[in-house]
Amino acid sequence: MDFRIRQLQCFLTLADLLNYNKTARVLYMSQPTISFQIKSLEEAFGAKLFVRDRQQVRLTEAGRAFRDYAQTIMDTVDSAHEALSNINTRLQLRVACGPVGQFVLLPSILRMLTEMYPDFELEVIELTTEQMIARLPEGKVDALLMVGSLPVPGLHFDPLYEDSLMAMVSCRSPLAQMDAISVECLRTTPIIASRMKDCRFHQPFVRALLAPFGITPRIVESPQSCTVQFAYAAAGEGLAIATRAMEACVFPNIVARPFQEELPTFQLGLASMLSNDSAAMAIFRNVALKCATTALKAKPRTAARPVTPRPKLVQPAVTYFSGQTQAS
Repeated sequence: MDFRIRQLQCFLTLADLLNYNKTARVLYMSQPTISFQIKSLEEAFGAKLFVRDRQQVRLTEAGRAFRDYAQTIMDTVDSAHEALSNINTRLQLRVACGPVGQFVLLPSILRMLTEMYPDFELEVIELTTEQMIARLPEGKVDALLMVGSLPVPGLHFDPLYEDSLMAMVSCRSPLAQMDAISVECLRTTPIIASRMKDCRFHQPFVRALLAPFGITPRIVESPQSCTVQFAYAAAGEGLAIATRAMEACVFPNIVARPFQEELPTFQLGLASMLSNDSAAMAIFRNVALKCATTALKAKPRTAARPVTPRPKLVQPAVTYFSGQTQAS
């Protein structure tokens, strides 16, 4: 059996009007086309649906029976079209966040979206850096909030914030008693960094950061979770390096301390694919920019610290490190 939606439209319109000329005008079709569509439908079902003579057009018994089925089919088609149209126009976005995005920026974004776009559906998912790199081009995640620029072909990166680096240490550590920590302390103090399977950039970033000082860091590997890494630091397993914005967050038994030496700043932003030109992405980008301007620039500042001249630095390759992105 083979029939088309257009044939059902012709049948139902003719069944209502019982006039070929009027049906052709309503559907913007020629009368021969209407006749052809009805004949094709009758052949598909093997039944005569209309009786036509010089005086009138009438539904046959089969035509009257078929009318209810045809209407049900068309109603279902209309419902499906409406549902699919709503999906295409729905403001829906899947976002993965780095720690600054999740702990500092996300609350203000959620508030603004709720106030300005109450129908916006934002799904926040937890991914490692390696999962971000794999899933963003596949469309399994739409945007990455407050990460560094990643080596993903076709990536669009909106820089939102540039920040200095700080040490996150246990409040029981002697380092917590210092106003500022020298990188020389990192000759003996382990640094907590993500496992290579979670982020290929974190450990190389740490090594490149300290190489100009002649320091080879001792790495303590941990899952790529900001809270887990801070828990390691709180337990005295080592020191975690984070952006200054994270000092606005409260973690038990952790204190943030600046470095005495001038270290490279770290750029964070919003990453998405160039091909993602949806209305939801445009709205989210605009909201993220507004919230970053307010929330991040208004963060508390520590007291002025002494700056020790640093050796001539080869800028570490920080471009592709996405921060301590919250893991699964």
